[in-house]
Parts: sequence; structure tokens; C-alpha cells
Amino acid sequence: MEQKSIAEQKKEARAEARARLAGCTPEDTRRWGEAMFEYLRLLPVWNTARTVLCFMSTPTEPDTQPLLHAALRQGRALCLPRQYEDGRMEAHRVAALFALRRGPHGILEPPYTLPVVDPAAIDLIVAPCLAAAPDGTRLGHGGGVYDRFFARSGAARVIFCPSAAVFPHLPAEEHDQPADLVITERGIL
Repeated sequence: MEQKSIAEQKKEARAEARARLAGCTPEDTRRWGEAMFEYLRLLPVWNTARTVLCFMSTPTEPDTQPLLHAALRQGRALCLPRQYEDGRMEAHRVAALFALRRGPHGILEPPYTLPVVDPAAIDLIVAPCLAAAPDGTRLGHGGGVYDRFFARSGAARVIFCPSAAVFPHLPAEEHDQPADLVITERGIL
């Protein structure tokens, strides 16, 4: 029997993760985001982070609004990702959320005119995923933008992942960058 390539395994895992989360509601994503942020707030990595990069959640991802607003209220340097046409992602510092605009993937992004923050200056990255494993393996949409950004930063890496999208094991390639922690609405893995 022929073994599936890692690319095929990832494709199947993405399809399964999407199927597992297909019935999620706005109430689910709001509840997930609130719970995940409550767990993150308990960790030293949050309490010591001065510069935080966090994703802007889509309607099917854990709601990051509680984290974004808390970071701004607490005077932390808040960065949001912006993806460029050449496939790179940069962290732009934002002082408010009202200036965000929809990017090419329909995700709210900071304008390119806002300051770019050196990845080495970031203390904490909170990243999205389609699926994650307890060992920190992260499965995204397949573009590799977070993996390339992780490789440029020494920041602590945290994934917000609904428990329904946690797999015991996920395929990974050499370029895939694991997270330090996976946080679900049920706790910290």
C-alpha cells in the first residue's frame, strides 16, 4: 500500500478540521475567544509581553477582540499582521482598531502606512490555525505566511485552537514552525 505524501496528509487534515468546525456559530467563536484569552491572561508570557502580535479573527475563528482590546487598554504595543502580494507577512503596530481595512483575503488588516515592527522586537505571537496538535504542530491554510514569520522572530508562539480542531498528531514538514503553547476553550495544552 502506497503511503500518502505529507502534502496529501495535510490536505486531508485541513478537510477534516473544516468539517469538524462547519457548524460553529458566532456564539461559539465569541465564547471560544473569551475562554482562550482568560487562559492566556494567567500565563507569565502574557504578563511580561510588551509587544504582542495577534491575528484579527474571521467569523469562523476564536474571537480575538477581548485580547486586542485588553492589549490596547494595558498600553502594550499591539501589532496586527498584514499579508503582502509577495507572500510575506509583516507586523504593523496599531493604536486603534477603527483604521483597519479588508485585505485580499477579506481579513481586516492594518494600513501599510502604519509602522512595521521588527519581528525580533515582538515578545508574544498569538496565531490562528485550522488545526493543531498538543505538541504545538500548527496546520494553517497552506500559505506558510505564519511559518515564515515565526522563523524571523524569537517571540513566544501561542496558537488559539478550538478543542474540536485539536488532533492527536498532525503531519509536519521541515519548514513548519511549531508553537510553544496551544490554547483551547477548555485549557492550555
